[in-house]
Formats: sequence, C-alpha cells, structure tokens
Amino acid sequence: MSEPTQSALQAAQTDLQTQAGETAGRPSGAAQTAADRQEEKTETALPADPYADIKLPQNFRGREETFAAFKRLAAELKLPAEAVQKLVQWEAEAAEEGRKSRLDGRTQILQRWTQQTRDMFGPAYGREITRALAAAERFGGPELRALLDATGLGSHPAVVKTFYEISKQIGEDESVPGRVRAAADKTFAEALYGKAQ
Repeated sequence: MSEPTQSALQAAQTDLQTQAGETAGRPSGAAQTAADRQEEKTETALPADPYADIKLPQNFRGREETFAAFKRLAAELKLPAEAVQKLVQWEAEAAEEGRKSRLDGRTQILQRWTQQTRDMFGPAYGREITRALAAAERFGGPELRALLDATGLGSHPAVVKTFYEISKQIGEDESVPGRVRAAADKTFAEALYGKAQ
C-alpha cells in the first residue's frame, strides 16, 4: 500500500473507534426502541388523582362512579384542574335547570289534568271526587292511593272517571234489593268491566 492510503486507513480506524466510544453508553436496535418506549411511559404516566381537589356541588352527591370516569377522561386529555372544576360546575347547573324544567312540566300536566277533571264533574266536583276516592280506597287500599298520589295519576280525568264509575256500580249494587252478590264480593276487574261472560 502506498503512504496516503495507509494514513486514510488510520484515519478511518480512528473515526470508527471514536464512534464506538460515543455509542457505548446507548443501547442499539430493539433495545433502544424499548428504552424509548419506557421513557415515553414515564412521561405520560399520570398521578393517581390529579383532580383530588375538585369539589362536587351538593346536588351531585351519589354520582361518584360517573365523576371518577369523567376525571379519568379529563386526565387523558390533560385538562388543567381549573378547567375541570369549571366543567363540573357547568354540568351541575345544567342538571339543576333540567330538574327544574321537568318539575315545572310535571306541575303543569297535573294542573291541566285537575282542571279537566273539574270541568268533567262541574259543580259536583267535590262530591264526585270523594266517591271516586272511596272506590280507589276500597279496591286498591292505601297502597293504590299512595301510588296514584306519587305518580300524579290520581288527578288524571280517565283514572278519576274510572273510579267514579266503579263507585256508581257499587252504589247501584248495594241499593237494589234481591242482588245475590254483595258489592264487597266483586273483584276489582269485575267492578271495572262487569262480570266476565
């Protein structure tokens, strides 16, 4: 070999040794990729509860599972705690507005049903309602009365009319002499629909 080629070889050898020394501390190939992934996991690992200081409004009690899922989503999105608190407050206000709207709607429906029932019975409203309630108590007992009150169906004209008609049937049965069966012996279905053929 000639002299210049010899020095080119030595320079190349020196470069290789330098590069080997620089990369000696770094893993190569698949090992480097695994190390990068571990480093990325460490960077993206989240604290156990980054929103521990978020306050739930009073009307949101009992929704811990939903709130925990929301906090996990907020953590994945890396939302700041202040933004999460604002979102929680907004949701609480929206839920309260929805609750009030449903309650107002129910109140309006019950008022409309009551008015329709008043119109149906006219001036005899008080007396006829008393008769209908007596029939409901007699055949359904306090449980039915509680159900009708809780659902508001006790104000619905069709329900009131049904029990009013039952009370009339009972009254007719009790006032006609010679009936074989007393009204108390009738089943609820018979009182509603008459005797099955």
